[in-house]
Amino acid sequence: MADPIGQIGRGLDLEGVTEAPKLSRAPLTGNIFEDVLSRAVESLEKVSNTELYANQLIEQYIAGKADLQDVMVATSKMSLMVQLAVTTITTAVNTFKEITQMQV
Repeated sequence: MADPIGQIGRGLDLEGVTEAPKLSRAPLTGNIFEDVLSRAVESLEKVSNTELYANQLIEQYIAGKADLQDVMVATSKMSLMVQLAVTTITTAVNTFKEITQMQV
C-alpha cells in the first residue's frame, strides 16, 4: 500500500521566504468609484505579493531549500491570479468603452 501524501512544505528551511501578506480592506467611503478603484488596487497588490512569494520560492528551490511541489503550487496560484486580473481588467475596459460610445 502506498504511503499517504504528506503535508506540503514540511521540514523546509525557507528562511527569507514570506507568504504573501494579507491586505486589510479599506473602509467604504460612500463614493462608488473610489471604493471600486481602491478594491481593484488592493487586488492587484495581492497579485503582486503572490508573484513575489512565488519568485522567492523559485530562488529557494534553485538553492535546494524548497520542494518542487511547493514551487509548483505557488506558481500555479500566481498564474491563475494573473489570468483572472487580466481578464477582469480587459472586461472592465471594454465595458467602459461601450458605455462611453452609447448614444443618449
